[in-house]
Amino acid sequence: MAILSERALIRLIRERSAASAPGLIQGIGDDCAVFGSPEAGQWLITTDTLVDHVHFDRYWHPPELLGRKSIAVNLSDIAAMGGRPRFVLLSLCLPPSLASDWLQCWLSGVSAILAEYGCVLIGGDTVRGRELVISVTVIGEATCNHILYRTGARPGDIVYVSGPLGSAAAGLALFQRAKKEGTSWEQWPQWQALLDAHLNPAPRIELGQQLGLSGCVTSMQDISDGLATDLAHICHESGTGSVLYAERLPSLPSLDSAALFLAQEKLDLLLKGGEDYQLLFTVPPDREKELEMQLLSTPYHQIYPVGIIVEGQGVLLEKNNGTPCDITFQGYEH
Repeated sequence: MAILSERALIRLIRERSAASAPGLIQGIGDDCAVFGSPEAGQWLITTDTLVDHVHFDRYWHPPELLGRKSIAVNLSDIAAMGGRPRFVLLSLCLPPSLASDWLQCWLSGVSAILAEYGCVLIGGDTVRGRELVISVTVIGEATCNHILYRTGARPGDIVYVSGPLGSAAAGLALFQRAKKEGTSWEQWPQWQALLDAHLNPAPRIELGQQLGLSGCVTSMQDISDGLATDLAHICHESGTGSVLYAERLPSLPSLDSAALFLAQEKLDLLLKGGEDYQLLFTVPPDREKELEMQLLSTPYHQIYPVGIIVEGQGVLLEKNNGTPCDITFQGYEH
């Protein structure tokens, strides 16, 4: 029997799971599950697993920065719902060959990012195994009636992203090339921002909360598997389609030269490269100016309109020549 794709497996699990339960507000199908009540408050919970040689490579990833990233990818899910992270559970599968110095540096990175975002580590588990596996669960809180889901996009809504795309994917490709060639990535200071985007992503917690409280956003999630896939998730859950405009996709200036050096299409990095951890959200056209005015008073006012929600299904890309092509779910596949 062939191994199921990630989306097929999630669909199978979702079909065989209870759709409702006392206190459950949102189950499978979003960045976080949501539970609680108006009286007791509403809580968000998300979990993620990182496997050595699959989701990270210790050859180039410093342990302290990997510690930060291990937590950051889960904090980004909380941000995508408009919440605030509070508590963390951490489970580790540790190979016997793992040096204690490496583990202590990794824990330093974990402790630093937890302190930075006001989170508390409250438990977890440790086991021995062949590969290093890191599993993190984050519990967050949110203001009632201000949680943002994937289900609210409507035709006519404008699609926004919160920052440049493709940076982390380009950084990963640069590290992979340096490892293959046996050279040092330190020879590429011109692409340091791309390398850093892969090593040390920053979850957009404060922006996510502000978007949740703004009253202007209809749907949101973070970009972890690439814009083409993550927008397809919003469209699928909202029962809509969307059109992206190639010329509007934001990127760092250094992405152009890196794509040329790597012999990769810049557009593929922008659309299909994962781990940007920017926020992807939709806004009704009559609320755009209101949202922009709200964000002008914060350091997070730079947002980028990149497309529109339409009737139908799937994600279309309109290139500079006006030719549309289907890019639905063309991002990273686990």
